[in-house]
Amino acid sequence: MFFLPNSIQKSIYCCILLIGVFVACFQQFILTLPKANITVLRPVDGLVVATGGQARIQKGLELLSEGNANRMLISGVGEGISKELLKKSLSLSDQQALFFDCCVELEFTAIDTNGNAKATFQWMQKHNLKNILLVSANYHLPRAEIIFKRHLPKSSIYIQPVYPPDLKLSHWYLNWQTSKLLIREYMKFLYVKFGFG
Repeated sequence: MFFLPNSIQKSIYCCILLIGVFVACFQQFILTLPKANITVLRPVDGLVVATGGQARIQKGLELLSEGNANRMLISGVGEGISKELLKKSLSLSDQQALFFDCCVELEFTAIDTNGNAKATFQWMQKHNLKNILLVSANYHLPRAEIIFKRHLPKSSIYIQPVYPPDLKLSHWYLNWQTSKLLIREYMKFLYVKFGFG
């Protein structure tokens, strides 16, 4: 019978243990993602949508038209994108279209979540806003909340998760696209949580 040296056996056990801890922590991350049915308890000064999907903008406009805030920022819009182009790509009700015209500002400089947070802080200062509701995908919010709290007063941020329609969260391990997205986001979350980013 073939026996491995003790040092190799210990290395294998350590690797198995580390993989087990990573998988357990990753599953905990998925199970504790913000739920999409969180409701705003009171109106806020402003809404901020971190771009990344139409569902986020739609949710922001829905909250805006329901009177949850008086203005909204869409941060990280690509250069060359105008309000008219965005309106054509979104399925807006007449009421949402009116709010989009009057009360939504586009921000073009942010290229990542840090940029979104910095742009939000400048926007809040410009309009003298005391608090905001951050609208983003549920898997993105744990990392985004940490980053935003570094740039804004902690008590000024509320979150509103959006559940992306193509995210297969309940059976993530059976869908490679979902698994890849969640693993990548979890690694980014750890990177930010432990102060590297």
